Amino acid sequence: MTPAYEDKFAIEELIGRYNQAIDQGRYADFLDCWCEDGVFDGLGGPYVGKAAIKQFTDGYDERYRLRLNGLKHFTVNIVSRVDGDSASSSSHLQLVTTGAKGAHILFTGRYEDELRREGGQWRFTRRKLHQDMPLANEPASSV
Repeated sequence: MTPAYEDKFAIEELIGRYNQAIDQGRYADFLDCWCEDGVFDGLGGPYVGKAAIKQFTDGYDERYRLRLNGLKHFTVNIVSRVDGDSASSSSHLQLVTTGAKGAHILFTGRYEDELRREGGQWRFTRRKLHQDMPLANEPASSV
């Protein structure tokens, strides 16, 4: 069995890959962060299963990434609990735009994650976003 600290580091790496992939428009890499039966509960979701999560990414450029200059996810204070091939994690999120006028926080929130190790890789089975305030022109996904 893998020591817990290696699993915790791998989960942090997964969260980082998720953030960079969505921010850079690398949606195949973003989808690789999810189990086939994964659920993303946020930003208009829940999106149940990889096919539904792909539909979310199909419109992400127009709704968010290209409309909001320099969109970046910053996830901090990651706390993970590992139990064999299952894990849970919680973290804080800042969604930020960057540009000529400087950085602007669009919203803050937290993630509650459930994960599963598949083929030696950690993936999300459920990622729930709790927004502290809604993104402009978007309903809050959770309070």
